[in-house]
Amino acid sequence: MKNISVLLYLVCSILLNAQRFQLPKNCTVVKTIKGDLDKDGIDETVLVCNIDQTSDLKQSFGRKLFILKQNGKDLILWKENSTVLHDTKDCGFCFNDGETPLTNIEIKNNTLTIVHDTYNNSRRTERNKLIFRYQNNDWFLIGSTYRYWDTCDFDHRCDINFSTNQVIITDIEGDCDDVDYKKKGTSVKKFDYRFKKITLDSYKPTEIKLKKDVYFIY
Repeated sequence: MKNISVLLYLVCSILLNAQRFQLPKNCTVVKTIKGDLDKDGIDETVLVCNIDQTSDLKQSFGRKLFILKQNGKDLILWKENSTVLHDTKDCGFCFNDGETPLTNIEIKNNTLTIVHDTYNNSRRTERNKLIFRYQNNDWFLIGSTYRYWDTCDFDHRCDINFSTNQVIITDIEGDCDDVDYKKKGTSVKKFDYRFKKITLDSYKPTEIKLKKDVYFIY
């Protein structure tokens, strides 16, 4: 009986040690955030890493997302993803060396929010905000906001609640010839659309066209 207890202890120790997170050698951490993602009162740690980074800031690097749980004094890997984060130069016209499309990542209300910006030119920007929540043993997309705007001409925004399947599209028309820039008009469309479940691993940027002038992106 004593030998069995010792064996179980050794097996458990080996398993625990195997679960301790070690950053891969080809990963460079560029962002670290902390917050409670599973409502247990203990903060998780989220890492954003560049893959195979060099000193050449003009080069584009892939990115990985690591979500780590606290296990005593150790951090263990909870989730790893290499598809949801854009490459470092996947931001259209990146105006400055070292500028990347990831403009914000945060933990709020037990959810993970990821924001990417794409610069079409000096006036026009696309922004995609994604909100993921851990539920039913996976990470699901529960909300998104896609915005495409010009500094004076237009502002197109699409808000989606994937829990209620509600879509809200807001279009604001501007006037670049007006020195003071006044809004010419605003239109709002609200409707329901049945979405399939989207997880952190299955997510990919998607555009859905319902009519010629009705489309939404997430």
